[in-house]
Amino acid sequence: MMQLVKNTIKLLIGCLIIISCNNSSNDKPIAKAYDKYLYLKDLESVVPKNTHGNDSIAIVNAFIDQWQHEQVMQHQAEENVKVDETSIQAQLEVYRKSLIRFQYEQELIRQKLDTLVSDNEIKKYYDSNKDNFQLKKPILKVSYIKLPQGAPKVSMVKKLFASKDMRDIDLLEKYCFKYSPNFSLMDTTWHYTEEWEKIFPISKISENNYNNINRIFEISDNNALYLIILRDSKFRDSLSPLAFEKDNIKNLILNQRKLALINQMEKEVFEEAQKNNELETYDK
Repeated sequence: MMQLVKNTIKLLIGCLIIISCNNSSNDKPIAKAYDKYLYLKDLESVVPKNTHGNDSIAIVNAFIDQWQHEQVMQHQAEENVKVDETSIQAQLEVYRKSLIRFQYEQELIRQKLDTLVSDNEIKKYYDSNKDNFQLKKPILKVSYIKLPQGAPKVSMVKKLFASKDMRDIDLLEKYCFKYSPNFSLMDTTWHYTEEWEKIFPISKISENNYNNINRIFEISDNNALYLIILRDSKFRDSLSPLAFEKDNIKNLILNQRKLALINQMEKEVFEEAQKNNELETYDK
């Protein structure tokens, strides 16, 4: 039975390919649910280009299955709900108007929104709204080196890692390129601890140690040795650094500009309608 289904699907896909190559009006049903039919032409955009064999069969099969499920649920709903067509049409009209207005506003934003936000604007916003930038979780700047079990000269690596001499850092970087599958020596980016956890098991460092800046922590995990230095830390309920909030502030400023642009547009078109005597109010 399963083989018959697969063969049928293969045949349908073959027909679909023929139809896509030959602009035929041959409209063949391929599935049915109650009084509704799914036609071969409905599959034309379902299977991505350059998808063949079992992948195509799986996509088509899933599409047919989903379509039949949707038809069953729609039939069930229509059988068990007294449909208020007037209410539905009113809601559709509200949605239609909202969609048209949204598209107009998006086009207005695309054409007229100034998307350049200077560093001075960002800093001014940050300084004026510091109460809104309190950390809910700790953030850290971290340097780390992952070494496989049995890596050579680990003691030397620790000394170089703790050094601030550029010659030592250069020597350490060359060592890491040769022996470390993953390392970051000079990163100055803030990250939440759960982001670091995706790279190395930072959860093995207690939060009480987050203020031990520039100390080397050693963690052994899954046949690997991690050397970790906390370069800086900010605790929960402390002020989030400007560098960490920069992108967020830029988006906030842009959202404010969007609202101001839309409000200005609404004011101008309303005043224009008044000026052209397009608006009237009648006595009740």
